[in-house]
Amino acid sequence: YFCTESCGFNVKQLVFERAALKHNIAMIQERAGDAAIFAVLAGDGYGAGLIELAQILREEGISRFAVDEPEDVRRLRAAGFQEEPILMLRSTTDRGELESLLEQRAICTIGSYETGTALNGVAEALGVQAEAHVLIDTGMGFGGFLPGERQKLMSIYQYLSNVTISGTYTHLCSATDDTTRQMEVFQTVLDALHAAHLDPG
Repeated sequence: YFCTESCGFNVKQLVFERAALKHNIAMIQERAGDAAIFAVLAGDGYGAGLIELAQILREEGISRFAVDEPEDVRRLRAAGFQEEPILMLRSTTDRGELESLLEQRAICTIGSYETGTALNGVAEALGVQAEAHVLIDTGMGFGGFLPGERQKLMSIYQYLSNVTISGTYTHLCSATDDTTRQMEVFQTVLDALHAAHLDPG
């Protein structure tokens, strides 16, 4: 996509080239192999429109989405995305937000011991099993468990009876040497979980 500015009116447009988008999606799918792909639709689909972009992606075979606000989960569900997994990227301890996310069958993010116990408590009160992914901070600074917080991290996989951990992830900054370092840090966390006979999902 690209932005254009019309002469004299200072109006900006976001223009998507559908063919280029389809090409990029196909390339990602080819490189991902059997890995699950989550399309991040933060910021109203980065300005493209949450529902509109999700529909395009679904038509091209992408059926998992990630958002950063509980309201976006509700909007996707209301627009007919009933069976698609939707990951909430922002970790929260707010009871109202957690109740909404669980009612909408969202996958929650656990980025701290406190968010894990809050999610477990709300799920227990609602009589449901929550699904969650665990966020590891490998240097991006977007939140999540620090690699040195091993005991707190492992307790999330061991002791939350009303939470099923189905994934573990990190945010990468860019395709640079720093990304390589981040991936090495992330791998050490996964190795520690495996060594403790815990499944990172």
